[in-house]
Amino acid sequence: MISTFVILASLACASLTAPATGSADAPLCDVSSAVIELGNSTLPAPKFTPTFVGLGVGTQNYTCASSGTYTNVGALAELFDISCLYGQPGFDDITSVVSLFWNAAPPAVTPSEIIAFGEKYDLSFVLGEHYFVVNPVTGSGLNPKWDFTSHAFAGNPNAYVVGSKVDDVPAPTGSSDIDWLYLTNLTGSLANEIYRIETKGGQPPASDRIG
Repeated sequence: MISTFVILASLACASLTAPATGSADAPLCDVSSAVIELGNSTLPAPKFTPTFVGLGVGTQNYTCASSGTYTNVGALAELFDISCLYGQPGFDDITSVVSLFWNAAPPAVTPSEIIAFGEKYDLSFVLGEHYFVVNPVTGSGLNPKWDFTSHAFAGNPNAYVVGSKVDDVPAPTGSSDIDWLYLTNLTGSLANEIYRIETKGGQPPASDRIG
């Protein structure tokens, strides 16, 4: 298996506020009036009010077949709350800035160490984790999960959302960046919709890809 470093903006939208049980500081700032910038992409406009803007830092994971093709088998990322930065100078460039920071880091530094660094110095900005789970409805296949049960809403078992992909478009920022996605709620109470946008990196090293 091969892992590629990825940085992305993840935006959660809900018809109501996110689960109330847990930290009183989550979300840190109100983004209910935030406008989701989808550029010239064909992703659908949100139907619900934004509740979180998160910055994901982690890896996109692939397996490689003997033919040299790569298959996406999930991801693992830490989600940091950047809701309070919305509307501030530099907000639109935040994934690019973090990408530059990563590329300037020593080669021996792993994504997990970057994640641990962020957690060590200010836990209040950690929303939770993003990873993949077996589809809880069908029992087969993998679906992405945004899990805030151990950080932003610690102790609330319903503070998560398992997403079902509705639409995806190639990242307008370049072929080395993973696709932008629009997902809706499959299970969980955290959000009705999720956008994965403003991605940096995450593609496998070969152009032949599956999934």
